[in-house]
Amino acid sequence: MRETLQGKLVRLRPVGDGDYGYFADLKNNMFTQAWNQRLPPNYTAEKMKKRFQDANEKPNSAILAIETTEGVLVGNINYSESTPRFDATFGIAMGKEHWGKGLAEEAQELLLEFLFVERGIQIVRLWTQGGFPWAEKAAKKLGFRPMVRFRDNTIIDGKIVDTIYMDILREEYFSSRKREDEVKGP
Repeated sequence: MRETLQGKLVRLRPVGDGDYGYFADLKNNMFTQAWNQRLPPNYTAEKMKKRFQDANEKPNSAILAIETTEGVLVGNINYSESTPRFDATFGIAMGKEHWGKGLAEEAQELLLEFLFVERGIQIVRLWTQGGFPWAEKAAKKLGFRPMVRFRDNTIIDGKIVDTIYMDILREEYFSSRKREDEVKGP
């Protein structure tokens, strides 16, 4: 995806060369990257650039920068379609200093609209950790429902917590937003 998705608070845009240092810092943060705590925090801007470029070469997937409408970089969001135009998984990483401001919610809503309306996706999935109860609550607010819970699956701040997989179906997305789905059936 090479376009920019614009909201009231944030825009999702292609990643630029100046973004990779921030993304390396995010990846090296042992709190925000709790699922990855067994690995040493050794990401560099160059390593992130290579990783993002490789990911963006895959068809039907993208990693996008999240920035405020004032141009402040706050995180990244990505999606990958397992079966093109049928199902996708997405993830988001944001600096802790930007949590609780509605930025992540709007970024996720922009991506959901793109996936369901532009890509015609049938089901979107995400995962979160039980150590971040606000993340599960935020996903539920967007219409996601828990589908699988992997108990004692990761470590956050020295505590073992669950990993939760959640999903939202196409009809749930349109119904919860009181919108008409212009595409009927898979």
